[in-house]
Amino acid sequence: MTTLRRVGAGHALGGLPVVAALACATLAGCGQAAASHTGAAGTTVCADAAHVDRLAISRTSANPGRFTFPAEITISSLRQAQAVARALCALPAMPSGAINCPADVVISYRLRFAAGGRQLPPVTVQATGCQQVHGLGRVRWIARSPAFWGVLGQAAGIRPASYLTFRGTITS
Repeated sequence: MTTLRRVGAGHALGGLPVVAALACATLAGCGQAAASHTGAAGTTVCADAAHVDRLAISRTSANPGRFTFPAEITISSLRQAQAVARALCALPAMPSGAINCPADVVISYRLRFAAGGRQLPPVTVQATGCQQVHGLGRVRWIARSPAFWGVLGQAAGIRPASYLTFRGTITS
């Protein structure tokens, strides 16, 4: 199990047990984060990346923020949808052990791929905190692969796009 220590503005280490409990709840259960997610036919996005032909992106945010693009985007370009699938599957696995992560302001994106008319299992991408990716089998990590955000942005027609674009401007 990965131990997460959230360190960032407004977060004191004295509240670490509370933060750890919230992190576990946010990640849909401690000990289950790395569980494999497969569809009815046993297919994941990575197993079917070459056949992906559609992608729907939806943003969820627990905090108000400003974004330069809509919360829901559909990508019907086969080439662009496949580029996002390949970029996701090329991400490294989340490292084990204790790591320091920026504050998680709970902004994530749900990516729903389709291949040949079949819906593949959804993929959840965290845009803040540890920037984890769930739904591809092993939990993956974006924080050390910033080019991913550019691939996602290009597919969605957002130019230029970076981590900050998908994180948005946080309002208080």
